[in-house]
Amino acid sequence: MSAVGSGGTSGGKSTTEVVLGLDAGTTTAKVLAVDRAGRVRVTAESDKIATRSTPDGASEQDPDEIWHAVAAASRSAAGALDRGVRVVALAVAAQSGSVIPVPSGGRATRAITWMDTRSRAVVESWPPEVAERIRAVSGWAPAPGAGLPTIAWLQAAGPDPSGEGSPGPVDRWASVDDYLMSRLTGRWATNPSNASGMQLMDVEARTWSPELCRVAGVDQGALSPIRESGTVAGALTGDAAAALGLEAGTPVVVGGHDQACAALGLGVVDSGDLFLSAGTAWVLTLVTGRADVAALPPDLNLSPHVVPGRWTASQNLGGLGAMLADTPPARMRTAFKTCAHKVRRALDGAGEYAGGGELVMVGGGTRFDELVEVIASSIDRTVAPRPDASLAAVGAVRLAGAALGWAALGDTP
Repeated sequence: MSAVGSGGTSGGKSTTEVVLGLDAGTTTAKVLAVDRAGRVRVTAESDKIATRSTPDGASEQDPDEIWHAVAAASRSAAGALDRGVRVVALAVAAQSGSVIPVPSGGRATRAITWMDTRSRAVVESWPPEVAERIRAVSGWAPAPGAGLPTIAWLQAAGPDPSGEGSPGPVDRWASVDDYLMSRLTGRWATNPSNASGMQLMDVEARTWSPELCRVAGVDQGALSPIRESGTVAGALTGDAAAALGLEAGTPVVVGGHDQACAALGLGVVDSGDLFLSAGTAWVLTLVTGRADVAALPPDLNLSPHVVPGRWTASQNLGGLGAMLADTPPARMRTAFKTCAHKVRRALDGAGEYAGGGELVMVGGGTRFDELVEVIASSIDRTVAPRPDASLAAVGAVRLAGAALGWAALGDTP
């Protein structure tokens, strides 16, 4: 666990207000505390969250461990704040696609992550017309790792004492974001950008789709209400406040999917804006003001942005970061050209959605100056590398600050 403080009040005689942005990622939880002038006061990060993987494609986490990671990072940040600094709101950016079956009258014990591939046979069993309708309504082509295939697989597997099949009677099908919201406020709520990962939402209407729920075999009542990002969902319960090291009653603002929050953190919010996340996996994300799935190029998946009236179109370019990590120095320039070729093809395939402006680039790939230059030359546009940061937490901070009317947080680094 680590926390870093910067700045503060003098002698604890005055009160400085900050908001927390929490990034509940797949590997760790990160926290930023930012004041109303946009200054980062504290950063903190949890220990790693364990993932249980098996050769058959399983990838699961314990929901309690996810919660404890978020709580521990928050406690670390709160404990590093100077005297006189008060947390007045928080918001959470969370991974999407993972499914948490909440048993009737019981405790959730499994988070089947977006990396789980055991639903592949279910996806392959769907006839073309079903796959086409899933894409047309949800904005996403069906693939293992999204909520709908995972839920359908669990439903078909039936009860299994080993835990590999259905958990038995399920009261709610949640994801990480609404699970955390329930732990924070005692109320269930999700948001459009995270609900998109469940692949049960009508991406244009931003509501649960009865048609897709029938495909999954679930009732809409078993899904959390969808609330818009940036609205106040509730207040910290006493138990949650004690776990996070904060005051009970602190407003909890609806956050969003970590990629959408990262886009907000980067200022990628207008139609035609785009950014490249160049980590272990590379993902190209573009912003559009149209929720027109029929006009969307087939390689792009559509999700709501955390910004009103905006959607993000994204394409996974594969594990290019992992490929670079395994490339010997003598072949690195060839690897750079391979990466640039994939980025150019994705932009060409995106057509008008790609706009004509600069490409913001984040992640480990930005450490290679030559790679940035090769990509810029290949796509014939400026590539703007940004330093590594918890950009999803920055986006969450901006959502929390906006709910309080803190306009200056638009300049948060």
